[in-house]
Amino acid sequence: MSSADTEKLASYLSTTSTIVFPIANLSVLYFVYGFYVLLFGTCVYIMLRRQKDDERPNHKLYLWISVILFVLSTVFVVVYTISLVSGSIIRFNAVKTQDYLPLVLHLTRDVENTIIISLQLLVTVLLNIAADYMLIHRCYVIWDSKKRVALPLIIASVIINALGIVETVMTTIGSSDRDVQSNNEISNYGLLLNFVFELLSVILNSMVTLLTAGRIWWIYRQIHAQGILKRDVFIQSVSRIILESGSLYPVLGIIGMILANETSSQRITIDEMPIDFFPLIRLSAGIAPTLIIVRAKLGKNVESLQDQVSDIRFISRVAAPGEGTSTGSRPRMHSIGNLSMSMASISGEEQRAAGRKTDATLV
Repeated sequence: MSSADTEKLASYLSTTSTIVFPIANLSVLYFVYGFYVLLFGTCVYIMLRRQKDDERPNHKLYLWISVILFVLSTVFVVVYTISLVSGSIIRFNAVKTQDYLPLVLHLTRDVENTIIISLQLLVTVLLNIAADYMLIHRCYVIWDSKKRVALPLIIASVIINALGIVETVMTTIGSSDRDVQSNNEISNYGLLLNFVFELLSVILNSMVTLLTAGRIWWIYRQIHAQGILKRDVFIQSVSRIILESGSLYPVLGIIGMILANETSSQRITIDEMPIDFFPLIRLSAGIAPTLIIVRAKLGKNVESLQDQVSDIRFISRVAAPGEGTSTGSRPRMHSIGNLSMSMASISGEEQRAAGRKTDATLV
């Protein structure tokens, strides 16, 4: 192998690429995955324990979505681990034996590497589909099941994930044999579609998050206005909005895209930032919806207060048209909690009216 080819492979054979990058990423990956395992176990335990007492129709739906997200996340962790470990072993052997042919084959036309890349991209799209379904459904429920809110989000999600599937197919074809010029062109188009897919996914999830967070903020504002949650403070409300809106997924997506752009433009090198945000974004697609489900089953989410807001209705006393100074009184509607007090006041007025009628008769 010529010195020019050796220089091209130098970035793949550095200490950071061979040792530091795999160890750092696997450590972060399994730390986050360990938290996800605990969260998923808590989710399943709570949902199965409260299954008989749960009357909400979405119980089984959320249970299955949480299971699907966890299974897909586990598959992704396994595939990503195989990718890092196998690549690190090949690089280490190339440095040790000075035989670079296995590394060149691994980078150009390795069937195992192609399968790993395809699985990573496919699981990414499937995770995105499941997470979108869960987060859009929650946004739909929070907005009182308004179809005009959910329908545009669903259409956008279908289009974006269709792009993801096309990108997966093109990248798989392009990475099968990079010595073929047409495959390189297909791979470049696949990379472009991947960027579009990631960008549109971040935009869609940001819109869903803003819609959900805005609605949650409105619900908490109504609750505070009625004095139902006097002990609640601003910081607690903000933390609840962040957790319940699923903002973890789009925030990590934005950070990942910024770092990927900086790395591709070589403004940040792998030596300066040996952490890949790609697997963290994928795990956040499962963690964010599961965290919402756990809070819902513990009664700490906004749905536990939304029913109280729906009971708050006010009908003001207005002047009847054409009656001059006379006013027509209309009853004031109160929440269910004030029902007994309203009935007591009505019965008191009836008793006083009956007393006045009796006095008039006696006179």
